[in-house]
Amino acid sequence: MNNDSKGSLDLGAERSLTVAEVALSAAFLCLVNIGIIVGNILVLIVVWRTSKLHKPNYYFLCSLSVADLLVGVIYCPLLIASVINQTWVFGSVVCVAHAVTICISLNASLMSLCAISIDRYYFITKPLHYREIVTSRKTAISIALVWFHSVFWAVAPLFNWGEYVYEESTATCKPNWSGDELLDKTYALCLALMCFLLPVLVMIIAYLRIYKAARKQLRNIQNIQLSGTAANSMDVTKSHKAARTVSIIIGMFFLCWSVYTAVSLWKLFASLSELPARLVRAGLYLAVSNSCVNFYVYAVRDKIFRQGLRHMFVSHRSNYMYEDGTSSNLSRAARTTPSHSRTALELGFPAAASLSQRFSFHTSL
Repeated sequence: MNNDSKGSLDLGAERSLTVAEVALSAAFLCLVNIGIIVGNILVLIVVWRTSKLHKPNYYFLCSLSVADLLVGVIYCPLLIASVINQTWVFGSVVCVAHAVTICISLNASLMSLCAISIDRYYFITKPLHYREIVTSRKTAISIALVWFHSVFWAVAPLFNWGEYVYEESTATCKPNWSGDELLDKTYALCLALMCFLLPVLVMIIAYLRIYKAARKQLRNIQNIQLSGTAANSMDVTKSHKAARTVSIIIGMFFLCWSVYTAVSLWKLFASLSELPARLVRAGLYLAVSNSCVNFYVYAVRDKIFRQGLRHMFVSHRSNYMYEDGTSSNLSRAARTTPSHSRTALELGFPAAASLSQRFSFHTSL
């Protein structure tokens, strides 16, 4: 439902959904919300506590987690309330603020995914020059640009370039993809190009090249094996994992975003035709669930992150397991370990890693 005028929203009437639809939608969003909050908080804590993860690629992962946390902490609770009430009950000002929040978080999430794909592309294709290309300073600038880009497109409608409107089918406020005015049309078109199509295109190109590099590495290893020369089986495994991870990344991304994108583009270019309300809701819910999926695709599949996560819980348990003040064997081992190798043992990491590890997620994806 469109605005009566810019600056005021017609929040419309309640939707007529069945009890089963409301219950299923609310249950799904509650599970997604819990996954978003728990998963992304764990990412931030593990990266903060694990010095081994203080690297540019993990800083991009933290940026992604912060963006996803905005969805879980601010957007999802109000969305769940609107689903249960079948209408927006918090007023027009909060509705617009809600729309700004989701625009910032989803845009920052997409741009962070784009930055991660570029980072991994350079690591795989230019491993010898990676540390010169991707520095901590360049990473900080890139993250700042990601968030500036996201905030700019989210607040533009507040300054009359584009507008936010109430959408009855989802009972939330969203950018007006089917506006009649020139400013509304140009904003919607630029938003689609700059905040979705461009980063997605960059991601596809980067991951296809990473996939190609991984497959080439795998063929080289297999040729070495066929020629009778011994080859490291770990290299084969890592190359397979790199190719498989790329497939998972692209597959999950399109699963979560394809419906929302198709709906938005349909509204932009075919505004005279209404779409089924269930399809519109499904597109929004799947896009929101991407903030939960990112934790698994980009963090849990990372071996070093898993080690850091495991160490965090093992360390916590060793510190509080004994009430009589005695310490665990792990604590005693850490204290008796020479200082030059203590960090590696405490974190559960090997003292050195082979170059072939760049085809694991930590070093390739």
